[in-house]
This record gives sequence, structure tokens and C-alpha cells, in this order.
Amino acid sequence: MTETQLSAERVARNQATFRKANEGIQEAARDYELDDVVPFICECSEPSCVEIVRLTLAEYESVRAESTHFISVPGHHRAAAAWARVVERRDGYEVVAKIGRAAGVADALDPRSE
Repeated sequence: MTETQLSAERVARNQATFRKANEGIQEAARDYELDDVVPFICECSEPSCVEIVRLTLAEYESVRAESTHFISVPGHHRAAAAWARVVERRDGYEVVAKIGRAAGVADALDPRSE
């Protein structure tokens, strides 16, 4: 396996970790019947990122409809630009799609496909 493939896998795994945490946030918000904006964790590839992205449950669900899509603070995709591209810019956040090897890893790690 090349260094690029290892890095792509590492990037996808980092983002999948944040996505899994956000799945828990979404579940809690539903349990409490929150219908306003909810604070989600930025799903960028930087393991030390602590930025918050605020969106409705419907907005989060629309991103999660694609296993390779993640929410990100604007500009945070640049750290993993070789394995990601912005597919949509929304109010206060970006929707970032994993590409190449990272997309396959992200898809395999999607908790909704388990």
C-alpha cells in the first residue's frame, strides 16, 4: 500500500469518527424533540478540530444521505484536499465528499451501513 493510500485511509477514519459522534448528537436531539438548529462537530480530517457546525436535523440528514459526504467548517477540507472536494456550500458550513480510496473507506465505515 502506498503512503497516499495510507493517508487517504487515515483521513477517512478521522472523519468517520466525527460522523459517528454526530450520529449520537442527532439521536439525542431527536429524543429531546429539538426542532431548531443543533450543534454538530465539524467532520473534517483534523483529529484535534473542535469547531461546531450548527444545522437542523433535516439539513444534517440531507448530508448523511450520502455515505461519502461530511459536514465541515468552511475551508477545513483543505487539509485533506487530495481526498476530498466541496460539493456544496451552505450557510455556515460546507458539504465535503470523499474521493478515491478515502471514499471507499468512508463508505465502509458508515454506521448506517452496518
